[in-house]
Amino acid sequence: MRRCRWLSVGFCSLAWVVLVLVGASRVAAQNPEALSSFFEGKQVVVKMDMPGTQKGVDIYPNRPQPLDAKSYGDRLKQFGVSLQRGDTVMVTKVKVNKDNVEFQLGGGGYGTAGDNTDTAVHFTPAEKSDREKDLENQISNESDPDKRRSLQRELDYVRSERERRNRIDSARAQDDAERRTGQVAMKRQQGGSRFNIKLNARAMGDSLTPQVIESALAQYVSFSGDATGADGAHPAGGAPGEGTGLAVHPSDNGADPAQSLKKGMSREQVEALYGPAVEAHDRTENGMGITSCTYKSKDERVQADFVNGVLVQYSVSSR
Repeated sequence: MRRCRWLSVGFCSLAWVVLVLVGASRVAAQNPEALSSFFEGKQVVVKMDMPGTQKGVDIYPNRPQPLDAKSYGDRLKQFGVSLQRGDTVMVTKVKVNKDNVEFQLGGGGYGTAGDNTDTAVHFTPAEKSDREKDLENQISNESDPDKRRSLQRELDYVRSERERRNRIDSARAQDDAERRTGQVAMKRQQGGSRFNIKLNARAMGDSLTPQVIESALAQYVSFSGDATGADGAHPAGGAPGEGTGLAVHPSDNGADPAQSLKKGMSREQVEALYGPAVEAHDRTENGMGITSCTYKSKDERVQADFVNGVLVQYSVSSR
């Protein structure tokens, strides 16, 4: 009888431990969804330039200086700026990991899985042909001066043709590498960025609230007023860039839009500044499809060329 009682007590204790563990896991699992539903889709304003990389900006809330300034500067230098100070941008994802929270803006930064960041082009010069080697052997074994001169002329021609083809192929490889570098740079400008909030996220449970995230990013992000209403909803008529996830620059609100125009912007971003194109037509140059668009504002006329929806060149003139 006593043995049964101990078994019963032991079983109840084990069941209680299991329930506690399950409850704890549920608490920990609730926060990612809660943070996502609270932040994702809202517009915020960044208070600092953001690097164009998925590596983002590292923030350590428990340190006297939360911003890792060294890595921040290194990433700006290496990857350039994707979001400028004062830009309004959508929160596209909030992901809770074991030791950090990813606060992704405008796509989270270029360089994630599926993004091609390889700009290397490998060029291997052509080796000597069998004919070139054969001519070299014939010249070394030929004693007749006239025949040697004739063979040498042919060898010079064969060799110069090989070197000419190598120069052409090398130039093409260099052009291809520069094109790839330019494409990656443009995609980095469009890919958004992120904050990596370094804290023991999984262990915090219910204490990891939206207010904790807002407090950690308060020096670097504006969560209210500029981007959303007091209740977190977008103002009537929609927030700037609503539904696109694209950054909208401060000059979109009344200042000269030409000051915000830059190569690498998407067509949607340009039209957020100037409105729909009044004229648009397609053409082909060197096998590349180009869309030329004309935009007009009160005082300016903008001629813009896009390749795959990316602004590659433009001119601004007075009307």
